[in-house]
Amino acid sequence: MTTDQFFPTVQRLEKLVPELLQVSNHTSPKAKANCLMLLTSGVRRWVILRSLYDSECDFFIEFDSDLFNCAEWLNQFQSRRPNYKNCPLSAWLFPDYPDWVKPKFIATLKSRYKFTDQDIRDFLDMPIFSVTDRTFRNQFTQLSKLKPPLIERQVINSQSQGKKPLHKFRKLSPAAILESLATESNFNLDGILEFFTNEVSTIAELLTTKINGKQRLFIHHDYVVNEELREASADSADHLKKIWKIDPTPPIQITYHSAFLNQTKTYIIYPVCLYFYQRAYYLCAFGERPQRTENQGQLGWYNYRLERITKLKPLSWQSEKLPFSKSEIIPHRQYSPDYIQAELDSAYGFDFYEPAAVMLLRFEADFAQRYIDPSFRHSTFNKLENKQAAIAWIKSLKLANQRQYLTHLKQFPNSAYYTLRYRQNDNNVIMRIRAWGSNVEVILPSQLRQRIRQDSWQTGQLYHDSLD
Repeated sequence: MTTDQFFPTVQRLEKLVPELLQVSNHTSPKAKANCLMLLTSGVRRWVILRSLYDSECDFFIEFDSDLFNCAEWLNQFQSRRPNYKNCPLSAWLFPDYPDWVKPKFIATLKSRYKFTDQDIRDFLDMPIFSVTDRTFRNQFTQLSKLKPPLIERQVINSQSQGKKPLHKFRKLSPAAILESLATESNFNLDGILEFFTNEVSTIAELLTTKINGKQRLFIHHDYVVNEELREASADSADHLKKIWKIDPTPPIQITYHSAFLNQTKTYIIYPVCLYFYQRAYYLCAFGERPQRTENQGQLGWYNYRLERITKLKPLSWQSEKLPFSKSEIIPHRQYSPDYIQAELDSAYGFDFYEPAAVMLLRFEADFAQRYIDPSFRHSTFNKLENKQAAIAWIKSLKLANQRQYLTHLKQFPNSAYYTLRYRQNDNNVIMRIRAWGSNVEVILPSQLRQRIRQDSWQTGQLYHDSLD
């Protein structure tokens, strides 16, 4: 099993400690203390489960035989985490997961248990394994008593022999654990769906719910990558996941084929995150990049199509001839997923590193009313109140040929006008405009208007001869 399959949520702790569901509405200091104690116990059990089943975590434990006791487990656990008694709860819960997990977890704690900020701080700072051996044994016993159980408890001697019964434990199959975690009644992937962008998460939540035992929502994943390359892409993604677990994230060297340049070269980059955009996966990274224009700098941001990366290996920050230094990258927020998301939100298009501009679009009012107004395109896609507002917007630009634009707009008194901030040179923007076809006219900027005009003329030439 993998780390992702043990995603930390408050609901999952409630699964591990069912008593929590009875104390969420605590009304006294004593009840609150009991609630915090149970939550702490839930985190302990979650860590124990990861140590037994999460083969990707750094404290994963394997035994020589099927049966083991708590002392044997603790001996190995201590060898993997010598300072385990001093590690605060937050050090167990969050480091292997994305940055947004912690604030989401805290927000859920506050809403479900009415904890104060100080309660949360005390909870996260608690050294949860500074406990007695008896407490450890009790955690294993409780995991074996859950319904369904998450480990198996077995008596290895008999009371009839006049001895105190001794118990050992056995791991269950990964499939059984996965089924238990996936079907728990209180677990609804709260937090996991935040990686969906553009409000997809609201619909995606339906994917986790069956109605009368039947799945009713399906998503067609339009993935254009050749099937032969998909496994290689998955391998690259797994490799990147392991690299991102290194703190701080190291630079990497990739061999990349640029379809635009039709050439394969080696680049040293700093990997930031993966995106599925339109119909393929991309690695967003800073560093050396394909030179698509003569005046483009050697270093910068770039979206690398994942299946076009043929080789990938981590480097050390002490490697010679790095194109950037550790001090230039690591301390700065600019080289983070949050920065990329903010840039994507600020202008339409996926090439977030391209310069931004504003376009003025004209739609026929009827088409806009039926297909544009009821839909969401981008946070910067805004409808102007009327033609006069469009005229005022053009006048504010103080163009040398302003009169030509104003005269053109007078021909369409009933049209609907929109502005959109977009990324220049982004082919995704061009494809969106092309998809609207003759239903849209790009008024400004002139470079974009001429690009669409030329594309439309060339397309028309393909159909110049009738073949009927």
